[in-house]
Amino acid sequence: MRKFKLWFAWQDDEHGAWLQQMAAQGWHLRSVNWLDIYTFERGAPAQVAYRWDPWPDNFEPAYRRLLEDAGWEYVAVHGGWHCWRKPVVAGQVAEIFTDPADKLRRYRRLLVPCVAVTVAQLLLLFQSIDWSRAPFALSLVNWLSLGFGAIAAYSAIRLGQRIAALKSA
Repeated sequence: MRKFKLWFAWQDDEHGAWLQQMAAQGWHLRSVNWLDIYTFERGAPAQVAYRWDPWPDNFEPAYRRLLEDAGWEYVAVHGGWHCWRKPVVAGQVAEIFTDPADKLRRYRRLLVPCVAVTVAQLLLLFQSIDWSRAPFALSLVNWLSLGFGAIAAYSAIRLGQRIAALKSA
């Protein structure tokens, strides 16, 4: 089965919960492509935790071994996010990042590109506007730039909220 699912960095917990629900129905993630189309295999229903870990495409082999030794199974990669799964034992859903400081570092690492994309899109937008025309006479490229900038800015705000929540916890 294939399903489309769009998600953002601040939704990693909800996204993992969705995959866990799919596994409980007997649909286990096999792969995901660049269009956010998820391919699932039919299998026995199971309680399985899915976690997404943002790393560059080639993370250290020692890091992968560490997670595998802890019982995590590598599933897929999607845009620099690596998906891992592990059976839920005695109702306890496993976490890759158990230390709040590690979670904080992860969200801060994700915040940097969101802010960079926001600034870059706004600079592109302001550079490409024909200021001699009415301010709302934007081209399709301008609207796309504005849209990407808005998504990146919203992502930065939501990640900032996750960081603030972790700091206050």
